[in-house]
Amino acid sequence: MTNQKPSILLVDDSPVNIDILKDSLARYNLYAAGDGDTALEIAFSRNKPDLILLDIIMPGLNGYEVCKFLKTNELTKDIPVIFITGQNDPESIIKGFEAGAVDFITKPFNTLELKARVKTQIAIKMARDQNQRLIWKIGAMNKKLTDSINYAQKIQNASLPKEEYLKEVLPEHFILLKPRDVVSGDFYWVGEVGSKVIVVAADCTGHGVPGAIMSMFGVAYLHEIIGKNEETQPAKILNELRRIVIESLQQHEESEVKDGMDISIVSIDKKKNELQFAGAFNPIILVRNNMLNIYPADHMPVSYGEIDRSFRNHTIKYENGDCLYMYSDGYASQFGGPKDKKLMQKGFKQLILDNHSHPMQEQKTIFNNFFEDWKGFNDQIDDVLLIGIKL
Repeated sequence: MTNQKPSILLVDDSPVNIDILKDSLARYNLYAAGDGDTALEIAFSRNKPDLILLDIIMPGLNGYEVCKFLKTNELTKDIPVIFITGQNDPESIIKGFEAGAVDFITKPFNTLELKARVKTQIAIKMARDQNQRLIWKIGAMNKKLTDSINYAQKIQNASLPKEEYLKEVLPEHFILLKPRDVVSGDFYWVGEVGSKVIVVAADCTGHGVPGAIMSMFGVAYLHEIIGKNEETQPAKILNELRRIVIESLQQHEESEVKDGMDISIVSIDKKKNELQFAGAFNPIILVRNNMLNIYPADHMPVSYGEIDRSFRNHTIKYENGDCLYMYSDGYASQFGGPKDKKLMQKGFKQLILDNHSHPMQEQKTIFNNFFEDWKGFNDQIDDVLLIGIKL
């Protein structure tokens, strides 16, 4: 419809009735047809009407046939049809509604009643059209946004270490990364400096797009601190990373942006069978001889916080066959199970202890399947990251 005023198609084989209807509905844009074939031609034209007033008894196609044809075609099925006819017996009325009409006016009609019924159907049609336009607009916006986020996912995935590289520098391992949304606030980083391999498991504030943006900051800063400056001590890496985050995001006591990261970092020295560890809220787990050992992290974020001191560095001797686990809090925080509760750290640690003896890739499948079974029909509430390394 190109005109601002709603348009109505009047279909009646009596010119007198058409003239009466035109006088009664002069406020609208009006088209007229004296038979069913002409009515269909107008209904399928560029000037498609917003409402059709349709007689039943006409030469050629009758009103029922015209209405059924309109309602079975995608181009015209949404045009409301009001039968206006002298056929006012119950059988005819029922037949009209079954054909797809929205209302039924009998001749001779009351002008005020006619105007009221037409006004009501026009208002419904205008509201429905407006809703449809909004749905189309929202759909187009959603597609554009989804396409952008999907492309952002490709960029984020490209920033993560490639599997071929991980196979070269890491011993037997697995990495389970399950974003809550398309993109993730959890990320991992792996690099090699001399004889040491540095592994980072990070959980950025938030998830989705905000978390993903912060994760890209983290990846870039780690490339600079470790890859470029060749820093290998986890505590020094965290101290420098925190300094850069606070400075880059202009964080201070009164600033609104205090986003950061919870991180665990290990530096593995294969020659000495030794690893160093430092953590910001995120601990690590080492399993040896069926015993689970937890190495705690500092309760300080990699961002502006209430506590401002250097991160502690832990040196740990490991034995061949020990299993190291680094993780975010997403796995243990997931609601599910038979009582629809969180798995919690106790259940998560028991799950690790029960399955640490399996090959690493088999463990990945076990942990992934358990998470999905535990979650069930619940929504995933957070990003999930779990790294397992057999030393």
